[in-house]
Amino acid sequence: MFKKKKKIEQNPEAVNQLNQDMVVHNMPKAAKLGEAYAVGMEPAPLPVATAVQPAGTKHRTTGIIIMISGVLVIGILVYLSYRFVIAPAAAPQPAVIVEPDISPATTTVPIVETATTTDLATTTVPIDLATTTVIAPDQNPATSSTDLLFPDADRDGLNDSEEALLGISATSTDSDGDAYSDFAEIINGYDPSGSGKIATNPQLTTYANQAFNYEILYPKGWPVQSLNDEATTIFSAPDNSLIQISVQDNQNRAGMLSWYEESFPEVTVTYDKVRSTYSWEGIMGENGLNFYLTDKNRQHIFVISYIPALEGRIAYPTIFQMMINSFFIK
Repeated sequence: MFKKKKKIEQNPEAVNQLNQDMVVHNMPKAAKLGEAYAVGMEPAPLPVATAVQPAGTKHRTTGIIIMISGVLVIGILVYLSYRFVIAPAAAPQPAVIVEPDISPATTTVPIVETATTTDLATTTVPIDLATTTVIAPDQNPATSSTDLLFPDADRDGLNDSEEALLGISATSTDSDGDAYSDFAEIINGYDPSGSGKIATNPQLTTYANQAFNYEILYPKGWPVQSLNDEATTIFSAPDNSLIQISVQDNQNRAGMLSWYEESFPEVTVTYDKVRSTYSWEGIMGENGLNFYLTDKNRQHIFVISYIPALEGRIAYPTIFQMMINSFFIK
């Protein structure tokens, strides 16, 4: 082998040929775009490669963008929910003003018992001080002697306006001098201005309802109006307050206690609070302004209501009781 190398070194042409072959075989391949390198020339500079992001980096960037967008959407939804749902619900609501209801649907509780439950329109009941409960002036639940709007000079339970209406004295507790107070006589169905029943008082008269076959006493000077085929009757007092009688069907033919419990389930009323006469049975309402009754045949429900001109100002409480007591169904 060394001999061969020595032989080649001694032959200059062979050496040149060998060097040329080595140059040719170590040349780089042709460049792209058809450019070639000439033999013996310096290689052309390669183009600078553009940086390319790895595929993983691109996907990670896209994920971050999606997450940010989702957070923004959720934030907007939370804001809208608070703005239009949570905040309005938490805001204080305006107070609801409920007007007083004096219709048959108003809540009622037991009545204040009067001296008798006998039908005052048809039966004569003698007053006996030994057996009759007389309500003293200060015990009258419907009037107050300290009420300056409706003064009661003689403190007998009838205010001065009511005594003037009945033609009796406002300064004497016993206008006819029969030893019975004016208030006791009226409540028991007697005329405080003289002898006889309350119906004989010249200041009172009788209203007869032909459609529903009832009668009731009322002050002679009060205008009367019938509506709805006599199902509603209105008596107008001088102070613009009203006493109204309305009639409706007793659909289940229920007794007064059963009807009352069904109509007012939130109120507990025992049978001893039911008033009864020869022609009806009834119950007074909670505020003392509605009296509910039904006839003995249980065909209708009658509601006798006091409608004051101004709430809480009851000018004729004893007249209202007198009208209820005189109510008679034929």
